[in-house]
Amino acid sequence: MDEIRIDSVVRSRRRTIALVITPEARLIVRAPLRAPVALIDEAVREKAGWIRKKMAEMHARPQAVCHAYEEGEIFWFLGRSYPLHIADDGRGIIERTDRLVVSQNARPDIPTAIHRWYIDEARKEINARCMYFSMMTGYSPKSISLSGARRRWGSCSTRGTINFSWRLIQAPLEIVDYVIVHEFVHLRQHDHSNLFWAKVKELMPDYERRRKWLRENERLMRI
Repeated sequence: MDEIRIDSVVRSRRRTIALVITPEARLIVRAPLRAPVALIDEAVREKAGWIRKKMAEMHARPQAVCHAYEEGEIFWFLGRSYPLHIADDGRGIIERTDRLVVSQNARPDIPTAIHRWYIDEARKEINARCMYFSMMTGYSPKSISLSGARRRWGSCSTRGTINFSWRLIQAPLEIVDYVIVHEFVHLRQHDHSNLFWAKVKELMPDYERRRKWLRENERLMRI
């Protein structure tokens, strides 16, 4: 059986060794500053079965999308796929019909035009859903903003401000809702304790299914 390769060792003031399998099936070892290499190797050997299992799971998940922004290429919006169509017109806008229609005038910077469209749509949709959940829960963030984060779908500061990645708008609405509920609960419970998850479950009984979908399909949304 092939030897397990450690892709990176990250040392810090932590007390224990942690093994992390990334979405790309890479093994990252988080270790104390003075942990000997032999101790790290031993930890990897002991967890070899778990490491191979997790790597196989990552390889089985949908592969990351690499966009070339060409005719017919698939783009996702709220869980639905839209083939890209570059229209020969002078309107200079992007429309979502049964396709994602981009004006020829957007060349040569179609990626920027599509990103801006996603940001505008995400702002409208996410703000509307946040308003709904604010009325439903009574939780009111001080502000809601968007970022270009590629893997962190949402975050909540101790000051009560919430931030979402605009890329989240590619996911089905029920997944968007899960991330919103997750961050709203952080307004009251800042950690991921049992109390936190109990509140999330109270508001969204099937959150585990939605959370699982997000973990398994995140690579589809790396526009």
